[in-house]
Amino acid sequence: MFSDRYCYVPREYNRKIGKRENLLWPVYAWKVLYPDDRQPPGCNLFQETMLGLMRAGVSELAKIAKLMAIDPELVRFIIASQLQPSGWLDYRYKLTPDGEKLLDDAEDRRLNLTVGYAFQDAIGGKLLPRFSTVLPEIEPVGRDLNNRPVFVLEREKGRQDTPFLLRATAPAKADSHGLMAAYKQYRQELAHARRGEHRAEFDLNIRTLDYVDDEPVRLHLWCELYRDENGPQRWLISDPFRIRSAVSWLREPFLDQARGHAELTRRMQSLLPELAADNLSIDEWFERLAEHADFEVESKYPFLKSRAPLVREHLLRVLRQKAKIEESHGRVHSEDLGALMTESASLIEAVLKWLLEEWSAEPCWPKNGNWSRDEALTELRSLSLKVIDDELVRILAGQARRSVANAMTNRDQPLKALLAGALFSANAREDHPFHQLSTDQLQLAQLPKLADYRNKVGGHASGERPVMDAVLKHSEFAIQWMAQFADWY
Repeated sequence: MFSDRYCYVPREYNRKIGKRENLLWPVYAWKVLYPDDRQPPGCNLFQETMLGLMRAGVSELAKIAKLMAIDPELVRFIIASQLQPSGWLDYRYKLTPDGEKLLDDAEDRRLNLTVGYAFQDAIGGKLLPRFSTVLPEIEPVGRDLNNRPVFVLEREKGRQDTPFLLRATAPAKADSHGLMAAYKQYRQELAHARRGEHRAEFDLNIRTLDYVDDEPVRLHLWCELYRDENGPQRWLISDPFRIRSAVSWLREPFLDQARGHAELTRRMQSLLPELAADNLSIDEWFERLAEHADFEVESKYPFLKSRAPLVREHLLRVLRQKAKIEESHGRVHSEDLGALMTESASLIEAVLKWLLEEWSAEPCWPKNGNWSRDEALTELRSLSLKVIDDELVRILAGQARRSVANAMTNRDQPLKALLAGALFSANAREDHPFHQLSTDQLQLAQLPKLADYRNKVGGHASGERPVMDAVLKHSEFAIQWMAQFADWY
């Protein structure tokens, strides 16, 4: 037996799922040192300095700009695009209770590291983008005739659950590089769940991530295989830690194991009876499953499969969420609209990442350090690209030079930084698609506007409710914008 320890995180009341198969996923839990989760996503020292000056009584924007040695226009931009939408500053430039709390806890957040656990998938071998200071263990009430653990999750109902135990096939391996990548993704997903933002910005030195013990703890995480009634994928794997309703990074290792396990395949088939047929072998059934899941994408966007898998993945999510809303006959929840807005922006970001990878270029200035707003305006206006207009230049001038450089080299920044990086890359590459598509086709100024609307309605920070027509318009734009690169995918 791999382990007799099991972890279970209950689902939230509003994340109920229908027909499902409970799973116990084997993992290695490595004890690691990492930055405390209590640091709110979206907070950095630059923003804290500005808020601190305002709390100290400096309310004139010109004086704040002088004390911080930055352009007054940049101060206005940060207030309008970051501090107020994040709920830290009100329209009178007064700190909100959230802003006060952010400053009160700032020093502890920056310095506080914690010992917790990172989780390595014992099937695929990769580190999962999840960290926890505790192991939420649950004890079985017994075992069935096949020696599988039996649990009672709701004691008042007395119902027993016997999850399917997946087999561990990968060895334990400490991976410092993978640990850092997993933590970055974890912070991004945590930010998305907490505030509807796509990315977590924070000033902690993440080089402090490190393994504490040489040997991991073996245990199982509880998750579910369940039907997706509203989209082309049809089946999903739930997030064991409930940060998201479902996660893509467990699908591939699950499929690899299911293909070689008759009982697991049978359980999948029981969830998807519409795909059943007589005399199909296991391989034929999985082929039919793949064809069904990819039908719309393969029929309309066949060019994505081989060269742009990340774009294809996000397109699937947009189409699924869009279909769910369009088939709701007007009975749409704000959460669904916010989710579609978030996925639409993620699709744009996936295309920008693909462009930065396919037409890579090194930044023409030092990666560290920053530029003033005037310097950023000068740099952007000097680019020899016909698709840039002054509106776009003014919008992107607020991006830190370091963020743009990281977008060009690591492709792990928010949408606006990715777009700025793509412009600098296009300027350095004559074969870039931006040279061949027209201004009217690209509509680059619409991309930051889409990101801004996503930030307003993708979560609950601003309190602004999404408008269905606006969300659908943005999602259709994202799909069309993605599709115009068909000749290059």
